[in-house]
Amino acid sequence: MTNYTTDADGRITLSAEQQGPLANITDEEMYDVIDTEWQFELSNAADAREVSMAPERGDRIGKQYTIVGGNVVATATTAEGEVAFLYCYGCGERREFGYGWDDRTREHANKHAGGCRAA
Repeated sequence: MTNYTTDADGRITLSAEQQGPLANITDEEMYDVIDTEWQFELSNAADAREVSMAPERGDRIGKQYTIVGGNVVATATTAEGEVAFLYCYGCGERREFGYGWDDRTREHANKHAGGCRAA
């Protein structure tokens, strides 16, 4: 059983009308019902979370430098091997350099370790 009508070329020309309690409701009315009766939050939940910039599981850690304040600056490559980056566990700075920039990443990590005073 089909709910639509096609022409000779197989294109849909007429679809069946919706049935049921929400058949002829507009989008605005639907969002009002969802927001008031079911109390859903329609905001982007990703903005509300704090995202860690530290190396994650699967990232390949390279060299680690001790900063003046006692923490560590680590160089790493993402698990996919696409991005070389440094991350300072003291101040939380993450700096990405892109594919194949391991030497430049180590230079910047060493420089950052010499100047960062985060404890």
